[in-house]
Amino acid sequence: MSRERGRRKLMLRLPDIRHLLKGATGDTLGEMFEAYDLAVDALDRFRNQSPREEKLISEYEQLCREIEQEVVVYCRDR
Repeated sequence: MSRERGRRKLMLRLPDIRHLLKGATGDTLGEMFEAYDLAVDALDRFRNQSPREEKLISEYEQLCREIEQEVVVYCRDR
């Protein structure tokens, strides 16, 4: 379930490779989808907390960008 949510979130975030993500399978990519889903959910929680913890928000924004970049490289190299 988390993998599919992560896939859908990445498809929205990375429209240039949406067609590659749509039918992509495999454990490595599935783990990236799951990690992305968890990171985005955590980032949303941190953004909605009061008081906001800007350090955590910044760290998770960076983590999400890194996962996005990994997914792009992984999909384009296949």
